[in-house]
Amino acid sequence: MFELTPAVWIVAGLVLAVLEMIVPGMVIIWFGIAGVVTGILAFFVHNQYVQFSVFVVLSGLMVVFSQRIARRITHPEPELVGANRWVGTTGRVVARIRPPDFGRVKVHGEEWRAAANHEIAEGAIVRVTGVDGTHLLVEMSKEEGSR
Repeated sequence: MFELTPAVWIVAGLVLAVLEMIVPGMVIIWFGIAGVVTGILAFFVHNQYVQFSVFVVLSGLMVVFSQRIARRITHPEPELVGANRWVGTTGRVVARIRPPDFGRVKVHGEEWRAAANHEIAEGAIVRVTGVDGTHLLVEMSKEEGSR
């Protein structure tokens, strides 16, 4: 049977690392690193089954974790669009809000229809708490309440 010496593991790992440069994909490199690490381990552990097990487990873990990290990096959270981008921001009431009727608020230079649970006078500072269809849900801002 072919003996897996430390040199065999290290050379195989380096060949796989070089192969990653030729065939990109960030997968083969993990097998190369696992091969080199297993080669270093082979200097101390002479059981080939242990060496092979370490290689399989180490390369598998590195592939799985690198894929998770890569997915997180390449697929960031989508930016909110439309009225959803205003949730949590403040605005000013430009037309009084009288439930159940809508009023109007100006948020970052844009006017939106707005609803609230209670009446809010024109000129008041409000905080956007949500979106319902095409109008914003607002409440009195904490800064406005302290005035």
